Parts: sequence; C-alpha cells; structure tokens
Amino acid sequence: MDDAIAIRRGLPGDLREAGVYLFDEAFGDKMRMALPDRERRLAYMARVYSGDHIVVAVRGGELLGMLGLASGVGSYRGGLLAIPWDPRPFVDLLGLRGAVRAALGLRLTQHRPASDELYVDGVAVAVAARGQGIGSRLLAEAMLIAREEGLRWLRLDVIDTNSRAQALYERLGYRVTKVERMGPLQRWTGFGAIISMERPVDLLATPAPE
Repeated sequence: MDDAIAIRRGLPGDLREAGVYLFDEAFGDKMRMALPDRERRLAYMARVYSGDHIVVAVRGGELLGMLGLASGVGSYRGGLLAIPWDPRPFVDLLGLRGAVRAALGLRLTQHRPASDELYVDGVAVAVAARGQGIGSRLLAEAMLIAREEGLRWLRLDVIDTNSRAQALYERLGYRVTKVERMGPLQRWTGFGAIISMERPVDLLATPAPE
C-alpha cells in the first residue's frame, strides 16, 4: 500500500459517501440549524454536492481531508447558489416547512463569490489525520487553482467557535476583513459570529508536495 498522502482535484465516486460523512463530521454543528436531522442532512449532501469543485487528500484508498470550493463557474454545494434556485432537493427530503428552514439557514452561511475570487467553502480533515499538514496542503492546492484561473483573491469564512481553523488561516497569511455578529440568531446557530478572511493570490505559488 502507498503510504504517501496525495492531493487530488475532484472527489472520486467511490469516496463520495466518505466525503459526505467527513464534511458532516466537520460542519454538522454549523449545518444543524438548517438541517437538524442528521440522516436527512446526509441525504441532502449526498444528493447536491458536486465533486467537481472539491480538492481531496488521500492515502491509498482512504479519504483523509477535503476542501470545498466556489467560484463564478460553480460550487461544491451544487445548485444552492444558482439563479433561479431549485428547491426540489429540499422539498423532496424535508417537506415544504422543513425546506423553508433549510434554505434560510444554509443561505445564512453561504457566500456568493465575486468575479475575481476563489472561495474556500470549508476545509475538513479526518480526526485521525490531523497534525500532518493536510489542511495546509489542501489550501496550497486552492491557491494553485486560483492562480490558474487568473483570480486575484482567496476568501473564506470561519465561525468564531473554530479557533483552530482560524489560527491555521492566519499562519497561512489570511487576514480578517469582516466579523458578522449573529446577535439574537446565536441561539439558533450555535455560534456567535462569522469571521471573513482573505489573502491575495500568490503569483509564485508552487504545487503542494506529493
């Protein structure tokens, strides 16, 4: 078995289920306000997530980490950013009332990328694989993608309860540009603020090591 960690673009079909569980492990608390039932949340993610806008870290056949992206050409969250928006995945799974709650909750934390940016929409690393630099390597690959597409900025959001992720982004040169307080919504969201961060695209970016 190959013990080297490889960074790849795209989520292979045979790792899709593992990817859904990995993202739920990382962001389930954030998404619970919109999709409180875990089984329905997993079913929703399996249905709408697009593997074309994902970067993965793999070792052999094991998924170790994943990074979702959004830009003017598409998002890993599928059609949620589309205009007109297609509500059918929500209604089919949740019914009309649940679909309204999900749509409002997910759009609260959704970012529509500007034409000059690549938006990093979540970095997830398996618990057993943390401390191996996987998050940094995934972000380095995102930098390469942004450079190849001629974009000027990498942007991301992090919630205030995820200090570990914010510290990583700061070490990699991201700076805080905005803090959006949840106010009374904190009782619903479970976090107090969304912190927006950015860094310019590095024209001398090099590939993440294999």
